Amino acid sequence: MEGFRCASCGNPLSVPVRMVELPAEPHWSLLDCHHVNPPLLDPGTYAIDEAAYGRDQVVGTFVLSPGDTRGTRFVHNLVRTGCWSLVGWNPCVACAGCGALVASRTDDCRAAQETRFHPAMVVREPCDDEPERATDPFALIADWDSPAPDTGQHGWVPRPIRPRPELVATRWRGRGVKEHLFRDDPPA
Repeated sequence: MEGFRCASCGNPLSVPVRMVELPAEPHWSLLDCHHVNPPLLDPGTYAIDEAAYGRDQVVGTFVLSPGDTRGTRFVHNLVRTGCWSLVGWNPCVACAGCGALVASRTDDCRAAQETRFHPAMVVREPCDDEPERATDPFALIADWDSPAPDTGQHGWVPRPIRPRPELVATRWRGRGVKEHLFRDDPPA
């Protein structure tokens, strides 16, 4: 297991993750225009993309599931949006400790969610196996004790639903992905 830290101040930027091979982007028919799509990588994993990425053509970016990042914040005046959300071409995620731009984030329509750490801005180091993971088996469903947020938005934008942190565990290769993503019933 490895973790990422800010190269400027040493602030932890991720939970412990293990390296996997970068999967191919999902087929366009599996991606939705009107809902947030699942992440490209499974939780607890990361991959290195050797292809040039972004407007600056950065090579060797570290790709993580957005749910695995910690100690970061958006720099709102640098965020670029596509149809309705982040496109990820430019760095827009900063270290919460020192403010250095460390990553870009993608979650626009017809795109899998991902956070890309820029290699010059982070330090990858070995770490203990899952020190931050909750030992309580019901920790992921604790949000069901709270009522669903009412955003008051309707139409082509997503309908209000309860927060579902366990959705980052959804796999692209499984059948019925959308049925599991958009159901609004409490877990058994």
